[in-house]
Amino acid sequence: MISFSFFALSDSLENKSVASKAVISNTNQTSTATKTNQTNPNTKEFTLVAKETMLDISPSKKIKAWTYNGTIPGPTLRVTEGDKVIVHFINELDLPHTIHFHGGHNGTMDGVFEIVPPNKTFTYEFTAAPSGALMYHCHVMPVVEHVRMGLYGAFIVDPKTPLPPAKEFVIVFGDYDTKDIHTSDPESAFYNGYENIYYDNPLPVYTNETVRVYMINLSQLPAYGYHIHGTLFKTWISGIWMNDPVHTQTYATSSGDAAIFEMEWPWEGKYVFHQHGIPEDRGAMGFFNVTQPVPGLIDGKDIAISKPVSMIDWQENLTKVLQNATID
Repeated sequence: MISFSFFALSDSLENKSVASKAVISNTNQTSTATKTNQTNPNTKEFTLVAKETMLDISPSKKIKAWTYNGTIPGPTLRVTEGDKVIVHFINELDLPHTIHFHGGHNGTMDGVFEIVPPNKTFTYEFTAAPSGALMYHCHVMPVVEHVRMGLYGAFIVDPKTPLPPAKEFVIVFGDYDTKDIHTSDPESAFYNGYENIYYDNPLPVYTNETVRVYMINLSQLPAYGYHIHGTLFKTWISGIWMNDPVHTQTYATSSGDAAIFEMEWPWEGKYVFHQHGIPEDRGAMGFFNVTQPVPGLIDGKDIAISKPVSMIDWQENLTKVLQNATID
């Protein structure tokens, strides 16, 4: 088991405000993080670089992957509904690729017909909507191959009205096969790019603390039910905040869909979560480690009482370390 400080957060992507035009061009750029421009905070800018990466998806499996910014999944992009979103895409791979964002945008920003050749760039610009758990992925055919090879990630759009406090996690479900990338029966299924990542490194929460999970399904499998032990949970169908929540014991998301879950436990314990069925035996297994709060916890940093706590950077840092990526 790898031990992490909950606060060893990585700044793999930050935000910045600039103006640009959507054009395809030559590039020799490399991936760099960006910063928020305080004079125009409603514009969020990101850079995603498609590159070939050798990385681990389990202690015994090292694969050649296509990645956005070097990991599977790519970095979580988080904005607020109504923000102007600018995403600079740099294709450093040998094949054409794109980025298709779920949510609202016009047809010139859809990432299907705007094919980006090797060593070219494209800039996506759109207004973030609707609020919820969305996603992005390559949409070059065969799409199964391009997504399964690793070109996908979570795109979280927060509502304009701040959400109630919760400890937040992003869980991106994916799969892979070392022998046949097009198979309908892949040998590996995993959360956030690594088999059993949250079984060996459980997600830490406290009793009576609200937990919010953004569940993104970018596997190429049929829909399997996501089940959490020891509780019923609220589910926002398709991960869209405008939907009314329903109470569920297990909830299935199909490939390319999402859900938002909220739950809490009044008891200490280890509470398993998994994709019910075949994927749980191929790496899609984890658990929440629920403990009693201890004196000295800081609201909004350690525990979500009146302020939210995001664990997304902690999760991305864990994935980076376990995948042990090497950029070719």
